[in-house]
Amino acid sequence: MTTLIVQKDKLLYNLKAIQAMTGVQVIPVLKGNAYGLGEIEVGRLFFDAGVRLFAVSRIEEAERLAAALPHAEILLLTPYSTESDVRRIVAAGVTATIGSYESAVLLNGIAEQCGVKSRVHIKFDTGMGRFGFLPEDAEKAAQAAKYLNNLEVCGCFSHLSNCFGRDKKSVFRQLDLFMKCIGTLRRAEIEPGIVHLAGSSGAILYPKLRLGAVRIGSALLGRVSVKNKLQLKKIGRLESEICEIRWLPAGHNIGYANTYKTKKPMRIAVIPVGYADGLFVEKIRDTFRMRDILRFGWQDFRLLFGRDKLYCEIGGKRAPVIGRIGLCNVIADVSDLDCNTGDIAAFDTNPLFVNSNVERTYI
Repeated sequence: MTTLIVQKDKLLYNLKAIQAMTGVQVIPVLKGNAYGLGEIEVGRLFFDAGVRLFAVSRIEEAERLAAALPHAEILLLTPYSTESDVRRIVAAGVTATIGSYESAVLLNGIAEQCGVKSRVHIKFDTGMGRFGFLPEDAEKAAQAAKYLNNLEVCGCFSHLSNCFGRDKKSVFRQLDLFMKCIGTLRRAEIEPGIVHLAGSSGAILYPKLRLGAVRIGSALLGRVSVKNKLQLKKIGRLESEICEIRWLPAGHNIGYANTYKTKKPMRIAVIPVGYADGLFVEKIRDTFRMRDILRFGWQDFRLLFGRDKLYCEIGGKRAPVIGRIGLCNVIADVSDLDCNTGDIAAFDTNPLFVNSNVERTYI
């Protein structure tokens, strides 16, 4: 059976390391099923560790987490603007995000109909281009907060677009725009509540961005793209039992497309895990600027010299994965390993890409 192993002690270590480094409130972002780890289990683990505010991206995530953690506050980061969606938000009792005057009016009206006051965070779009009041519309945000009586502002935030790059100017430009928006609210005598701007990379790289809280997602998994001294622990190990071991003669093909042939007799292990489970799945290349194309080209060039090879771990030792990855199987060279069918092969895997049907085991 194929299983994703989630190490709870490593999760708690990463959470505490980030809390100690930032010195401010850490808001775990559990979107995408907690980046593949399992939103309910991770939410309960962090709640028991003292966390009371969580963030998610979609309504269905907010509903599930609110039901599982009735004493926690769930912040829905996406502002919704259709009546049916807003009714679900109010019914679930989660903290909503408003990103336009129109969406604020809709939320206020439905909250009034339901006889409740809806807690909200105000989202400002300082350069991400997805949701939020534009900086020039900060006055409208202030009016919504001041005159829509069924809304209770308990936070304000924005989203950095390039905090993991080298363009510090754009980072601090967004910070400046965001703080001007906060200033507009305060001049209108609106208390902004929890002010948060930085995600994982921004919180690590820029102390000035930590403000009142930080939203942390990928760093909880120990998988961030920026250098740091936190010694975060990687979480996510995909395990599967070896189902076949056999010897192949020299010159024998392995896998689809005849891309690999044995140079000598080889002992191989067949492991029933593959793309269907999310093994070795990556994000597509979705940027096409010249510098991006050159960077991708350099990564491909490295492959010619055998770097970035794929491995699994069997009995504490590394075994190279050979041939093409299959939908349901991979093959490893175990000529030099003492192993048998039924032994566990483990793969370092980003949980974000692991199929939701794969069982999660928490240890």
